Amino acid sequence: MTSATHSEFTLEALRQIAPSAFTEVRGADGELTQKVDFKVLRELLGDAIADADEESFGFQWVGKQEAKRAAAEPTRQTLRPVVDDSVDWDTTENLYIEGDNLEVLKLLQRAYLGKVKMIYIDPPYNTGNDFVYEDDFAMSGEEMDEAMGNVDEKGNRLRRNLDSNPRYHSDWCSMIYSRLLVARTLLANDGVIFISIDDNEVHHLRKICDEVFGVGNFVTEIAWRRTDNQPNIGKIARVKEYILIYAKNSADYSLGRLSLSEKARAEYRYSDAKGSFRRGILLDKTRGRKFYPKQTKLGNILNGPWMVSEEIFDKLDANDEIYWTESGDGQPYKKIYLKENKGQIPSDFWGIEFGTNQRGSLEVEDLFKQRIFDFPKPVSLLCNLINVGVSNFGDDSLILDFFSGSATTAHAVMQLNAEDGGKRKYICVQLPEETPEGSEARKAGYNTICEIGKERIRRAGKKIKEEAGLMGQDLDTGFRVFRTDLSNMKEVYFKPAKLQQQDLFAQVDSVKADRSELDLLFGCMVDWGVELSYPLRTEEVNGKHLHIVNEGALVACFDKEISVEAVSRIAELKPLRVIFREECFATDADKLNIYEKFKQFCGWNDEEVYKRIHVL
Repeated sequence: MTSATHSEFTLEALRQIAPSAFTEVRGADGELTQKVDFKVLRELLGDAIADADEESFGFQWVGKQEAKRAAAEPTRQTLRPVVDDSVDWDTTENLYIEGDNLEVLKLLQRAYLGKVKMIYIDPPYNTGNDFVYEDDFAMSGEEMDEAMGNVDEKGNRLRRNLDSNPRYHSDWCSMIYSRLLVARTLLANDGVIFISIDDNEVHHLRKICDEVFGVGNFVTEIAWRRTDNQPNIGKIARVKEYILIYAKNSADYSLGRLSLSEKARAEYRYSDAKGSFRRGILLDKTRGRKFYPKQTKLGNILNGPWMVSEEIFDKLDANDEIYWTESGDGQPYKKIYLKENKGQIPSDFWGIEFGTNQRGSLEVEDLFKQRIFDFPKPVSLLCNLINVGVSNFGDDSLILDFFSGSATTAHAVMQLNAEDGGKRKYICVQLPEETPEGSEARKAGYNTICEIGKERIRRAGKKIKEEAGLMGQDLDTGFRVFRTDLSNMKEVYFKPAKLQQQDLFAQVDSVKADRSELDLLFGCMVDWGVELSYPLRTEEVNGKHLHIVNEGALVACFDKEISVEAVSRIAELKPLRVIFREECFATDADKLNIYEKFKQFCGWNDEEVYKRIHVL
């Protein structure tokens, strides 16, 4: 099967708000399909349409249309589970996916459409020596890339975007544009995306994000001081990077707050029976507008100007919420209690207290006892971004990072969950880019960035759990690993009409020989939009194995000649979907009999049977 296309989701959204713009058209095959009637759509939109010959504002680059088509193109790839690389496979809700992130984002669309609360990415900065993904598979450069070793064993194409390339900026813009177009569909309406970037492409990225997310959904651009020290090279010492923040829908989204800094906490240096408090101004000669007399503890009279009305002043005083000084003119102050503070509103400049690249390197070095990854983001930076991003929406949010690198995002999610008992979950996606020959990572046995990321999660999870003690027993530090690969199905599955007569008997089984039952199960979960983190168990009935996802969200059996008892057990579970292989049925009559049993046990009609049961 192929993934859903970007246009399918767009058409469905249009159908919800303008159903009259759709009409039925009979195709060349005689089948009726729904198409957009542009005449009706133009009437609905009125004057809000820009004609092709009208001047308009927009950001253009070489390859933009190809990038847009790449985002809309369905994929025939699938996700194959890698149980041996995983931790707590049966119980974890976290995912780690190896592969081209554009393909992975497409594969996630059906299951995670509108479910991701926060995206954080740290893409290549296009410094002149970065790997970028090559998405135009029709280019004649494909053979050249293969000859130069720029294609890995899974077919992922990558190459260095050298600044000598005449399409230096265009290639980078195309790469990030196509991925953001697809990623936006995964964000919840109240979701948010954070993107780290530096001076090389920040100006281009702002324009791209304005187009993808909408100018009105721009939240801010944080300048982050990335280094502890100041280099003394170049014309200007570069010590900062940027973090762009865009909401999916600014009307539904609100930023969370940061924990109070030590400096801010130090202001709460007074205390009474209610707790620590700081002083708030009540009498202000510049901003005060209210005048009334109040006698101080020293006996003198103060007439204002006050910041609050006399009624509010008296109420505060009656509740012992005014601090009367006993020096000077005896000026009163409002008591502002620490326990009432909801946190600190984030600013658009984050200093070294939020972590630096040096700290990030030390964190990885502490886990591996050697330096095997250059310039990882510090855990504290990601923890603060997550607090700002999703703290207003509960502690069970799903967080996606599709340029996951050394897996700092996964580390931060586990750390925060350990600190506050949260149930946040993550999906990390990373291309299995090879580590450089002769590097410390390669010498240590880590051949790809993915191997570093997975091992970091294992080590960080173990350390966090040990430090949490009894409080960390239920902490989810596991992750399910998946890898992208070509479809589980042979070509005949997609193009049965091209099957030659002499091949009819040789091609009975449309499943590739090297695919396992778990491969088929998760491939169907991807196709049907079933979340990949759902709990999974296997039950044996008369020698037949039933794979049960989330207690009946999906049930699969791939054994030959399935028994009546196994079918009855599946029906008892009242599944939403069922998967079989052709070889489960000895004859077509057996298949029809099983369909009838599901109609009988589950109350399905003919249409539901053929919709809910899938045979590979």
